[in-house]
Amino acid sequence: MKLATYMISLDRAKGRHAAMQAALRDAGLDAEFVSAVDLAETSEAELLQQCKSFGPWGVFAHGNMACTLSHAKVWEQFLASDADVALIFEDDVFISAELRQWTEDLSWWPQGCELVNLEFWRSETLKVMIGTSASEHLGRQVAPMLSRNPGSAGYLVSRKGAEALLASRPFTMSIDQLLFNPLVSPLAVSLEPHQITPALVTQGNTPPEEGTFLGHAQRKPKGALYRKQKRLRGMAELRALPLHLLRLISGRARLVRVLYADRALTDDSAARAAEAQTA
Repeated sequence: MKLATYMISLDRAKGRHAAMQAALRDAGLDAEFVSAVDLAETSEAELLQQCKSFGPWGVFAHGNMACTLSHAKVWEQFLASDADVALIFEDDVFISAELRQWTEDLSWWPQGCELVNLEFWRSETLKVMIGTSASEHLGRQVAPMLSRNPGSAGYLVSRKGAEALLASRPFTMSIDQLLFNPLVSPLAVSLEPHQITPALVTQGNTPPEEGTFLGHAQRKPKGALYRKQKRLRGMAELRALPLHLLRLISGRARLVRVLYADRALTDDSAARAAEAQTA
């Protein structure tokens, strides 16, 4: 399978651009930089041509719309190429030194899967349900992702996956929910996403001068809108609970903390990460 690699970055984020060039170089990867949709130059009307302001996960903030549309730009560019799989990064990541080995040979790719999450979402408490039908490759596991795992800073998507994602417009939720929240995103089920664990990518590689969000402030719901959002999310979680319990009780799934390890083959950080995932 032929791979194309893309890095999403705001044109005005010069520090991030330089940091990502260094990160890619250190990881032995080449990427095409794609200009992110910039809220400073994009009107609400333009955003709402492809997005809805409220969806099944609640308020779809303008900043999240711009991020989602940035990913859509990459999917379109990928589909215009002759590549079979796209590797997509956001511009604030640390990249494992071993990712190159994973991308040079994609024979490990799970059958029926159209989307692979490479990222560790930096949470001290979040546990992700993964299927026990996992495979092993280069010291890490590749397992079906069966519950919500936010984060879209590093993932692989097939042509079929990209086509399905673009066909879901108008978008009704942020990119990470669209990709990896089976509670509200049908694509997070039908694309059969898998998680690599320990993860090969994590966020946080941001120059100090660009550490703050480079777009507009997130719109926080209030009053009745907040209550509606909270009710939607609670109902989604309740609907999924019986299936989650069945999977756990039957041994078809387990809960893990997906952590990051720069090296799984030559370093004991992966062993520490694996131990923490079962805690």
